[in-house]
Amino acid sequence: MHLNRKVAANTFPPRAARLGLAIALLLPACEGSEPPEARTSGCPRCDAARLAGALPRGGIDECSGVVASGTHPDVLYVHNDSGDGARFFALGLDGTPRAEIEVAGATAVDWEDVARGPCGGGGSCLYFADIGDNEGERDRYEIYRVEEPDELGGGTGAQTAERFSLVYPDGSHDAETLLVHPVTGALTVVTKEKNKKDTAWVYELAALPAAGATATLAEAGSIQPPAGGASFTAGDVRPDGSGVLLRTSSHVFFYPMTPDQTVAQALADAPCVLPAAAEEQGEAIAWLPGGWNYVMLGEGGEAPLHEVSCQPP
Repeated sequence: MHLNRKVAANTFPPRAARLGLAIALLLPACEGSEPPEARTSGCPRCDAARLAGALPRGGIDECSGVVASGTHPDVLYVHNDSGDGARFFALGLDGTPRAEIEVAGATAVDWEDVARGPCGGGGSCLYFADIGDNEGERDRYEIYRVEEPDELGGGTGAQTAERFSLVYPDGSHDAETLLVHPVTGALTVVTKEKNKKDTAWVYELAALPAAGATATLAEAGSIQPPAGGASFTAGDVRPDGSGVLLRTSSHVFFYPMTPDQTVAQALADAPCVLPAAAEEQGEAIAWLPGGWNYVMLGEGGEAPLHEVSCQPP
């Protein structure tokens, strides 16, 4: 995918003008040409996706996000799409239920992704992204930061969230992908534009505001995939910061990242195309800690849990 850098956030022209400029810049490269070429070097060496388990019956019927725990070995956290309350679930790597956690101090309009990153004062936190906006009607979006539970004893627990409000510099956007840098905690959002399946926009926030405050995301460019459409449904940053996964319902892309890069800068380079599972409305992807494997999930009750085993580049 190619990322088109734009002017600084504090000097943006109106959205219509920027769209015209972006189109003008993209046309010479895209009009009548093949999609951007995929990276062929520096890619993980991966096997085909395999069935690793399934979501448990009941509760999780429209999974929209997954991330691996940084505190509990072999644990995944998942959450539902719009229509559910503010809660998430802890599962084993085969989908075995471990706990259900209510999120106090949060609401769930349209939770679309979850990421793991540093807490404000250290430790491991989960970031739940209430960033879905199918009709483009919202004027504000929310990120809920929750400390990972100390214990997962089964049954139902509760964690209290910090709320951070986000706005775009140019109006409303639908998005399903939240990426959190594992060292800096910087946030990156990749949009899912309605009726624009070949291009998505990238927005970044270098640092969260005070809890309860509102921050404006900075536009960081646009990306176009080397295969399939640009309707991104999820992503994840490697825990060591060495790469980024993005997925659509049909494809998985890997972007190498160096220690001095932001996530948006990593997305500026061409990605590797990695194996994807055949899923009904694939909605979630996450790295597994301690290696290069990743897991994928789709929507639906008792949805299959797929794992891809990879060797480092």
